[in-house]
Amino acid sequence: MRDLGDIAHPPVLTDGLVRLRELRAADKAAVVKACNDGLIERFCYRVPYPYHENDFVEFLAYNEQFWTADLTATWTVVDPRSDELLAMISLDVRPVRQAGEIGYWCAPWARGRGVMSAAVRLVRDWAFDELELERLELTTDVDNIGSQRVAQAAGFRREGVLRGHLTARERRADDVLFAVLPGDPREPLEPLPDPRLEDGRVVVRPFEPDDIPAVRYACDDPDVAHWIHLVPQPYSLADAEQFVIESRRRLAAGERARLAIADAHTGELLGSISLDLFAKRQAAEIGYWVKREARRRGVAVAAARLLVRWAFEEVGVERLEILTYPGNAASQALAEKLGFRREGLLRGFLAVEPGKDRTGRADPLPDGSLPPRDDQVQFALLKEDRTG
Repeated sequence: MRDLGDIAHPPVLTDGLVRLRELRAADKAAVVKACNDGLIERFCYRVPYPYHENDFVEFLAYNEQFWTADLTATWTVVDPRSDELLAMISLDVRPVRQAGEIGYWCAPWARGRGVMSAAVRLVRDWAFDELELERLELTTDVDNIGSQRVAQAAGFRREGVLRGHLTARERRADDVLFAVLPGDPREPLEPLPDPRLEDGRVVVRPFEPDDIPAVRYACDDPDVAHWIHLVPQPYSLADAEQFVIESRRRLAAGERARLAIADAHTGELLGSISLDLFAKRQAAEIGYWVKREARRRGVAVAAARLLVRWAFEEVGVERLEILTYPGNAASQALAEKLGFRREGLLRGFLAVEPGKDRTGRADPLPDGSLPPRDDQVQFALLKEDRTG
């Protein structure tokens, strides 16, 4: 790390899309408006809430001392043409570790435009190329999916979850730790991008918190619980909330794409379809459920066709699998309709779920009893089968 004594204050940085400059008194109205946004209140624990004009005045007064006193660089992110305030970003330098931590918030009117990713990349490059730091870190709430996408777009690698990392606004929360080293590639990292797949009839998209009531209604169905492993019965609102939260977290982590199936015209939630990745095998497993009112309408087939194309063409898998209980004739017919080939019976593949009827889950033994574990029929589709 270079000697920082000759840096009087952080420089202006720009890439044409955004400009990073010092905070000014004229920014007060925009900062106050942005910091009273609900997402900033939830995820930015250092920002006072509600945020008042006095909070801005105090921050502005101390802002000029951040670098000289604490080696903390702060920038206001603005539009390079209009000077409209878009976000704020900071870099805390830790000389003992020759490292730094980036923090930021984005105004609600600037989200979805690549503003924050551009700002993070500018600060990253200054930290490595000018300050010669050896490591940069970024932490974000485990449920702040947008912030995690920002980190990945700036080349930061997900290193793990810091359980119970801090208490903010009376809520103890987990944080995801991202980091990048000087020698790492600086290209965006998207281990599993957020898809939005459409065919005019259905849309396959990530789950949103607003889907929780519809998930609860759909899954509180004995048929869903019977044919889908580990679905509780009865199915509560808390179960639905956990389902949606875990779906969003695991998609951001690049572990699993468990997605919503919605009507393309009305937005009504019709079901769910998932892609579980087995990276070392370049393979994935497809699973799905459809709510009672939407069955026998081709919903699952349409969603599966979209997912198959996405998996092969964008995710990069070479083999897709569908596993189904021996008695689930509808799922087996769907697999065959999609071109999957039946490969065999996986005996005793799943542990028995206490309290659930095993009819159709395992074939009786010669003496009429059921085996100690449940079976699965395996179907597979290779990329070469589809393109050949």
